[in-house]
Amino acid sequence: MKDVRRIFLVLLLALGLARAATAQSTMVPWLTRSADNGRDGWNPRETQLTQALVASRGLVRATIIPLVGDARGMEAQPLILPSVATARGLRDVLVLPSMADVVRGVDAHDGSAIWQTTLGMPVTGSNAIDAHNINQHWGCISTGVIDPDSKRLYQVCWASPDGTGSPQTARYFMFVLNLADGGQATAPVMIQGTSGTQDFNAQMRKQRSSLVETSVGGVKTVFGCAGTIYETRSGAGGFCFAFDVAANQVTALLALTAGNGAGVWMAGQGIAADPQGFLYVLTGNGDFDGAGQWGESFLKLAYTPASPHKAASLTVVDHWTPWTDLARTGQQAPPADRMAGMSAPSEAMRPVNGGMSMAMKDAQLVATRNGQGVPTLLVYPQMASGEWADEDWGSAGPACVFAIGVCVAAGKDGIAYPIKTGSLGGTTLADLADPKTNCAKLAAPPVWLTVDPGPVDPCPADPRTLNFFPWGDTAHLHMTPVQFFDPVLNSWTLFAWGENGQLHKWAIGPTGVMTYVAQSHEYASVDVRAEPPGGMPGGFCSGSSNGSDPASAILVCTIPYGDANANVVGGRMLVYDPVHLAADGSLEVLWDSQAWGVQFLFNKFDPPVIDGGQIYVPNYNGGVDVYRLTP
Repeated sequence: MKDVRRIFLVLLLALGLARAATAQSTMVPWLTRSADNGRDGWNPRETQLTQALVASRGLVRATIIPLVGDARGMEAQPLILPSVATARGLRDVLVLPSMADVVRGVDAHDGSAIWQTTLGMPVTGSNAIDAHNINQHWGCISTGVIDPDSKRLYQVCWASPDGTGSPQTARYFMFVLNLADGGQATAPVMIQGTSGTQDFNAQMRKQRSSLVETSVGGVKTVFGCAGTIYETRSGAGGFCFAFDVAANQVTALLALTAGNGAGVWMAGQGIAADPQGFLYVLTGNGDFDGAGQWGESFLKLAYTPASPHKAASLTVVDHWTPWTDLARTGQQAPPADRMAGMSAPSEAMRPVNGGMSMAMKDAQLVATRNGQGVPTLLVYPQMASGEWADEDWGSAGPACVFAIGVCVAAGKDGIAYPIKTGSLGGTTLADLADPKTNCAKLAAPPVWLTVDPGPVDPCPADPRTLNFFPWGDTAHLHMTPVQFFDPVLNSWTLFAWGENGQLHKWAIGPTGVMTYVAQSHEYASVDVRAEPPGGMPGGFCSGSSNGSDPASAILVCTIPYGDANANVVGGRMLVYDPVHLAADGSLEVLWDSQAWGVQFLFNKFDPPVIDGGQIYVPNYNGGVDVYRLTP
């Protein structure tokens, strides 16, 4: 009997120590998409996961946290606020907003429920929103932002006020939730208003781009941007908006064209914000004139809070633009009513009924060698008029290294443009007639970031020379490059994983000059690379380290096996050593889900989160996988 009591006391003591360890959290706040306002995708205070431990012990999927009401689960990235006083005591709260407009607050360590809140009726998925009809619902699409001072979540979700679930009558609302219990701190606020001749709610919108919170003149403000479902329809202009936290209202809106595109997508990434409060965003397809039409542009925005005698304002203060959509098509008008998410050049290359597509049948083939001397084939398909007007420079978010005053912007070409944040260049139509002069405004020359096509000028006199596919496959970038100061190279580095390609590591010098370092052996969409145009969307990565300790740095990436744009496909998770290269000079794999038979459905725009010894991977199985070191 004494032995039983002794064992019972030991178990109670162990349970108490475990709870004390939870209270003294090892986690750090993950308050916004990609960790911070620079969108670097890096946790620099991770003390438990190291290269040696991941390689020697491996990882195990400890649990799968279920989401409610939607087959796919969530599109938003999970957020974390440690040490929140809840009804269950002091907890590290993991916030999971689903596409069913249900937000769950769970314990970040074991996934157990703390609270759950239903925000409204989501929009029913249909081919009126996404031609491939992958999603069951459209609710909380973008990642919100946590205010650590008030312990509140600001989350924009699409809801159906009339209860029909129709996208035509649905509206976007700002919801403000207390993280202690999930209760709504204020009544929901509809995102509405006008800018110039444009009305935010005159079009069906898709607010995929995430939120950011910053302080301008001492006024805390949350910013977001959106595009439209039919991005080439008349009146379909992109928008950005400002939400004053104290006033609890939308205070300014900015239309990014006069109804001619420039939607903000960035594969779900949010606006980047520098310490001075300036905002940086990439736009997609649309008209450009350098004055009020901001399609295919990198924009610097300034917000001026309201004063007693003047309304708040959101304005473009600088910009840089590489080319126009019309120049990419040879000055042909783009087709009407193209749906966002449909890549016109890629779709035109897909075989019809198993046969060769017309675009491929008459394609021009150019043989060359890349920078490593490897033979490369460039495929120039014969596209119909207007189809190259879907180049979407804003297919990924910019990587802003504010420490050196450079943002690196890349899109569907896979070209990286290092842009000076202090002076973007103010591209004019005359500049676009002289591309070399326009590119001279950059911090450094552009480079081929996701693939090396050989001696192809990334800043050509005729931008139509960029209308090719390496080996017939796309090389689009959708992930925002992860930023890390490599203590071994003594340089800032970027990691990027494009479609149908490998993970690439680049060094970026203090003036923005980019230098290739290494790549992985593993390919994204490996199952369909032999079937032009391959698969979407490439890889999504996040990293962590314990400060500048090079042995503690890891990079976690997820990639699809097939084409995750048109289908729900299996995913693969890889953990890399981002500092020390393998013997053959490649990026070395520390752990591979494929080698361990771990299966999940790939979430096409959602990077992992690394925090407190755990890796959170949203899946399309309707949940979030939680990995930790094998016991």
